[in-house]
Amino acid sequence: MKFVVHRNQILQKVQFINSIVPVRNPLQILTNILLEANSEKGTIRLAATDLEVSAITEVECNIIESGKIAIPAKNFTDIIRALPDDDIHCELDNQMLNISCQHSEFSLIYADPNDFPEIPDREWDKGFIMDAALFSKVIEKTSFAVSEHIGRPAFSGLLWELDEKKQKIVATDGKRLSKYETALDLDTDKIDIIMPIKGVNLVRRIIHPEQPNITILPEESAISFEYDSYKIYSRLIEANYPDYEAVIPYDNTKIIEIEVEPFIKAIQRVSLLASEDNFKVAITFSDNKITIHSEDIDKGSAEEILEVENDFDKFQIGFNYKYLLEILNLIDTDFVQLKLENSLDPCLFYNIEYPENQNNLFLLMPLRLASE
Repeated sequence: MKFVVHRNQILQKVQFINSIVPVRNPLQILTNILLEANSEKGTIRLAATDLEVSAITEVECNIIESGKIAIPAKNFTDIIRALPDDDIHCELDNQMLNISCQHSEFSLIYADPNDFPEIPDREWDKGFIMDAALFSKVIEKTSFAVSEHIGRPAFSGLLWELDEKKQKIVATDGKRLSKYETALDLDTDKIDIIMPIKGVNLVRRIIHPEQPNITILPEESAISFEYDSYKIYSRLIEANYPDYEAVIPYDNTKIIEIEVEPFIKAIQRVSLLASEDNFKVAITFSDNKITIHSEDIDKGSAEEILEVENDFDKFQIGFNYKYLLEILNLIDTDFVQLKLENSLDPCLFYNIEYPENQNNLFLLMPLRLASE
């Protein structure tokens, strides 16, 4: 193996592939990047897997001699990142990969590529094409609500319900919920799957304006994405998703619209003295104003008042301010609409307006107030 590649051509792709590599794994080979130089294609192929998510990308460069090795991911990435902005020369010699750039030289021990798990290519012509920016947006608006706990497998992924006319992506951890729906015009069968968050977040990272479309291939136990020079494969979560519609209180009767930016700033200020046990802020609605309050027995208290229009009786509700800010920062309009019922029922958050054929909502469970 022998090739020359400019640092700027390879750095971003090496860093992306390295992000998939597990830091610690009983299978030592998985801590490597599979590196393959192909003189016929004039590319080097980079691949990594943690057995749940796999990714492949290619880099065009000057291939002098073909070859394939498994190279330590962290060491290789750190070296490429540290090198000057110039051509990098790589060559196998005496069981080492020699890397040189200007006056810097490194020699890395590599592993047998035959020990690396096979990542078979897919039949991409069986997939469908979707607007990449729309897919990225839907993931952005829902993925924050995915649970970080693995005890409930379904909650650790995104539910994707899809047919030829519409799609719906849902995420919840039992305390937060996000649902995003869009109209579609696709030639696809009905799909009802749970996607792990790691794979779709990797897809979001590579989407850019110059490439408008993404190819998606759902299969029985996996979902694959082809975009630009990247291919990402992810196993699906095999679990039953809960009946999320049953917990969404569409008929909440208390409706109020609040300007988003002042609301966010006020919460950020008041939360400086919120308890670190539950991150609670209490919001009181009364007399065309809202009062945001926090307190901590060891720190003190904070309060701020915002003028808003509301026509219901005095009403108080408590939220985890971190979860509340997450939702408010995902609102696309200047005002957010809240639909509430009482202090222990879920609160719904909406944009004031939506793009044509798109709709989403956010749900947040309240925290119990001290007086209840």
